[in-house]
Parts: sequence; structure tokens; C-alpha cells
Amino acid sequence: MPLQIAVSTPQGIMAEHLLFEGQPYHIGRANTADIIINHPQISRQHAILRNIGDKQWALKDTSSSGCYKLGKKISSLLIDDEQSILLGPVVCKFKHISNQELEKAETHHIWRKLQLQQYCAQLNLCADSMSLVRLARECLIQSLGCERAAFIVLDQHGNFQQGLGYEPWMDAQDFSGSRTVIKKAIAQQTPLALGNLKGNHDYAMQPSVIQHNILAALCVPVLVENQVAGVLYGDNTIGRQYFSETDVTFAASLANFLSLRLLFHSIDHKISLLRSS
Repeated sequence: MPLQIAVSTPQGIMAEHLLFEGQPYHIGRANTADIIINHPQISRQHAILRNIGDKQWALKDTSSSGCYKLGKKISSLLIDDEQSILLGPVVCKFKHISNQELEKAETHHIWRKLQLQQYCAQLNLCADSMSLVRLARECLIQSLGCERAAFIVLDQHGNFQQGLGYEPWMDAQDFSGSRTVIKKAIAQQTPLALGNLKGNHDYAMQPSVIQHNILAALCVPVLVENQVAGVLYGDNTIGRQYFSETDVTFAASLANFLSLRLLFHSIDHKISLLRSS
């Protein structure tokens, strides 16, 4: 049975790898590794994964910084169900994938591409920013499965809390974690994807994370002429533990299209003002 590995990255995104039976896989920092983890505390050859049966894989530690499960160092481990371990300080999640699940994932991937094209065509027809806000929010909910989602257009002072599309549920103390994620993404002007928020010391004590059990959050800045003009935000409290590279790529593609629409609306508005003056 194929094995899926999700490896945490410094950006908070989980990089997913799919392993198939029949050959060993080397995990490490070396460029020759089958799964490369670019982290200074990861050994060049950190671990080896082998398939040893229909539903079992075995991991062997070959590192200097160790592999850990539930805080205990391990030299070898049978992976026969969904598990999470640390390679050095890096979180890795292991999950068996059936052939039916593989087919379903591939079908969903194709469907998501088609849906993005359809949404972009609909966004292209939006006559105002409010229409963009509503449709972009729907896209995050329908395509990425976010339970809460928003597309916020910043106001003229760059304040998202006064911007178009700011959701009422973000205004309470209960949602302080959401605002923290958004502020950080705006400051760094790059997508921010966070998984396992309860295990993240920067977010674990946020009231929103505790009360609403936020498991994963994603925020993607929408840039217009190299300035943040808005943000896409979504999070999950059930099931999803992280956002993958594929999820972030999808949201970034949506953000790029939204930036073009916002730029068009801005230019169109300026032309209208010139015509009326």
C-alpha cells in the first residue's frame, strides 16, 4: 500500500510526498535523498523507509540528531497506521493511501484545476469589489474545504479590520488567532500556512485556537503593484490538520487573479473620476 509523507517546512506548509512499494526511500538533507528536508538539524542521510508488507512500512534511523515518537527516541519504527514523528525537530506525518484514495485524490486534483478556471471566469465578470469578495470567499470554502473563509480588501490606510470583506466573526476576542495570522502574512507579504496550531507555542494560547479548536489556518496576501491590497484567509476546526503545497498553490493562483481584478477596478475607477471632472 502506498505511503504518504507530509513534511513541515519553515513556511508552515506541509510538503507531501507519495511513496510506492518496491524500493527503499532515503530521507535527509543531501541532494541525493529521495525526500529532501532542507534543515540544518537534519542529517544528510537521516532515515530510510522500506515497504515490508502489504500494509506496513518500516523506518530506520540513520541520523546523528535522531527520530522521535511521543518524545521518545526511536531507532526503528513499524508504520502500520497513521502516525506523526519528529525527524530531529521536523514534524513528519505518515499515512497509508489505498488505491481508491489515490484515484479519488487525482480526480479531485483535476476537478480543482477546472474549478479554479471556472471561478476565474466568474471573477472576471464581477463589476465591483464586493462581488469579488463574495465569490472569492465561496471559492475557498468550496475548493479548499475551509469552514471559515474571507477575502478582505484593505482600506486606504492598509487596515484589514476596516476593509471590505472583514467578517464579523473576526471582530471578537474569540478570534484573536485569526487576526494574528493575517497580520503576520501581511507583514511578510508571502503566504502563511499553519498546521497543528495547538502544538505551536506562538498560537496555542490564543483564545480562538483554544475555544474553537482551530487546527489549520491559511492566509495569502493579494498584492497590487508590490503592495498588499487584500488577503485571502481560511481555517479549519474539523479533520484537516494542515494545508499542503497544492492547497497553497491553488490559493496563490486565486490571489494572483484577484490582484489583476483589483488593479483593473482601481484603474477603471480613476478613469471614471477623470471623465466626471
